[in-house]
Amino acid sequence: MIMNNKRGQGMSTNAIILIILGIVVLVVLILGFTMGWNKIVPWISNNNVDTIVAVCEAACSTNSVYDYCMSGRDLKADDVKLKEVTCNYLAKEKSVYGVGSCPSISCDNVLLVNAAVEENLPNFCPVSGTETVFVQSLIEDTLVTFECSSV
Repeated sequence: MIMNNKRGQGMSTNAIILIILGIVVLVVLILGFTMGWNKIVPWISNNNVDTIVAVCEAACSTNSVYDYCMSGRDLKADDVKLKEVTCNYLAKEKSVYGVGSCPSISCDNVLLVNAAVEENLPNFCPVSGTETVFVQSLIEDTLVTFECSSV
């Protein structure tokens, strides 16, 4: 018997479209996680100011002196990218980003200065004292820290 009217079960058009969309989404996810999302989707905002503010508030509330005074973070706003800035620096010098001062933490061993080049930072070290002092200055877009040696 020869059947002239055979019908096989094929995939519907909807299933083919869903499979293709699934493959495209999978490729985008793989590329995003391997190459970086800013290269794949450049219109996504890289603004992390709220995250930095939350981290600084947490450092203040837990009395973490190192995290507040010395730990460098990269701040990315819509118009500015600052590297290695500390919560202390943001609170005192760049209050526009909303990092508040922390009354429970004293950053007395950190001096914030205005230096044009990193080589000038040793000139700001205090002459006397036995405690280790750190001099910090924003040079170009990076907060540079210099440790003054106690003599």
